[in-house]
Amino acid sequence: MRFKRQPEDILKALGIYEPEDIDLDLIAFSLGAEVKRASLSDCEGNIIGTDTKAIITINNNVNLSRQRFSLGHELGHWINDRRKNLTYRCNTNDMGQFSIKKNNFRQNKEVRANQFSAKLMMPTHICLKYLRKQDITIETAKYLANEFQTSVTSAAIRLIEVSDQPCMLICWASDGKRRWFTRNSIIPDEIWPHERIMNLQNIPINLNGIEAEADKWISSDGAEDYMVVESLFNNGFDYLTLIWWKDESQLIKMV
Repeated sequence: MRFKRQPEDILKALGIYEPEDIDLDLIAFSLGAEVKRASLSDCEGNIIGTDTKAIITINNNVNLSRQRFSLGHELGHWINDRRKNLTYRCNTNDMGQFSIKKNNFRQNKEVRANQFSAKLMMPTHICLKYLRKQDITIETAKYLANEFQTSVTSAAIRLIEVSDQPCMLICWASDGKRRWFTRNSIIPDEIWPHERIMNLQNIPINLNGIEAEADKWISSDGAEDYMVVESLFNNGFDYLTLIWWKDESQLIKMV
């Protein structure tokens, strides 16, 4: 999705080139937004603003990485949805929106705010330095999450987006139904994950870098003939599968 200002440009203008320098409160201040923290029962974050100034309030009853993501999310609204009377109250469901839905204007704004937050917290120009020679596994996502003070889910999404290797992240509800997925541009559009995984809860979680037949997760013709590297983890709400094609030539054969 398009942003009115790119997160990476904002950080570079402030001279930020290392993870430890990504101070979101100071970044908010530089953008004309004051940040407060309070115990919020009905949302994770809210923003009230005019066309020049804003006040952002973040729920302080959650862990630091979640607070940071919520702040990045509200800054996404501030940069992209600014108007004379700006008001957003964003709950856990809003913070979990990653898939664009046709004709759902409000939901798509939440998706954009989430994408903005992820790229502000883990900008490409810094991420790439930490991905050299790294496998596409949950351990790598955890490593990034620790370096950038983000959730593992956010780190896994950014890992997919910035990697130069073919990979995909799939989110499943506890009943095995696919909620959303993201893949990088290396993977052909014809390759899709299953809509549902039977007996998902019987699959061991915390798999990391294990070879598996592609048709375990992928519904495309010929997937049963090829192998992928799988990682599976639970983020407390959903199951997520990180898939990596070490042999890129297999993708061509699956199309």
